[in-house]
Amino acid sequence: MQPYFWTPKTGIQERERRDRAPYTAWAQQGYLRVCDGAAIDYEQVANDMAEILADVDIQAVAFDRWRIDVLKRELDRLGLELPLVEWGQGFKDMSPALDALEAALLNGEVAHGAHPVLTWNAANAVTVKDPAGNRKLDKSRPTGRIDGIQALAMAFGVATRTEQVQTMPDEIFFV
Repeated sequence: MQPYFWTPKTGIQERERRDRAPYTAWAQQGYLRVCDGAAIDYEQVANDMAEILADVDIQAVAFDRWRIDVLKRELDRLGLELPLVEWGQGFKDMSPALDALEAALLNGEVAHGAHPVLTWNAANAVTVKDPAGNRKLDKSRPTGRIDGIQALAMAFGVATRTEQVQTMPDEIFFV
């Protein structure tokens, strides 16, 4: 599995201080892709995705509704058609996704090459439960990010929900 992350270049040092994370070093080491400017450049993300996915058989892509319209527009502009599956962030969708991810982790089926951003995301995440015992991810502190581990859980969730999916995810994206 290979995770991909993007961040804006402007303000990267401030985010490093706030989140206590070495974003600049991660970018220099190739673990974090940097977009020029103060915001994520969805055109760059879409172009990167097209390049990364050129020889990959994508069976399903779980997505959060937040800002997906901007990325979809750029993917459409490139003619990159992906089998998108809306994935909620609440207990209903995330509890079975976490079950699938947890089972894969416990069975030694997840190898991410010690990717430092994904490892950091996992360290920042905790699970919370609703009264019925369903779980979802939450951050344990106000700094740090959990987006990569959230995307990984979503990928495992959609892989188990989608009948035509034959294998677990090889590529994980977070913007």
